[in-house]
Amino acid sequence: MPVKLTYSLLLLLTIGLVTSTALVRHQYSLAHSAPSIDSPAEASVQESPGRGPVRMIRFVVSDNGIYPRRIQVDKGLLNIALEDKTNTADHLLIESVVGDQRTKVTQIDRGLNQVRGRLLIRLGPGRYRVSVANQPDHTADLNVNP
Repeated sequence: MPVKLTYSLLLLLTIGLVTSTALVRHQYSLAHSAPSIDSPAEASVQESPGRGPVRMIRFVVSDNGIYPRRIQVDKGLLNIALEDKTNTADHLLIESVVGDQRTKVTQIDRGLNQVRGRLLIRLGPGRYRVSVANQPDHTADLNVNP
């Protein structure tokens, strides 16, 4: 009986730690996202409590560019991950594309001595350009459907 009780307590403790860590990371990501853009024609970044489905997108930076080069998702909450296989990309820029104009929406930083970074963000419908800040020829297209 004591062994079952110990395992149950360990399981509850683990669930509590994982949940609290996830909440802290979520709140940190929302607090460090870019301010929203008020114009309906441009992209909007909105802080949200995270309700609704979350779409996971992973961009991998390699010597040949960013993969995937094109991705299409529905509007809503996006969990965008950066994986830098070159260890040279400090961050990814996300810019709204309207005609020939590009406007910076936010950036995804990777941690110090880390190969990965992550950002939870709500993007409105539109076209976005994802690029490596220090390698502007490495780009990808992100289309957000209405």
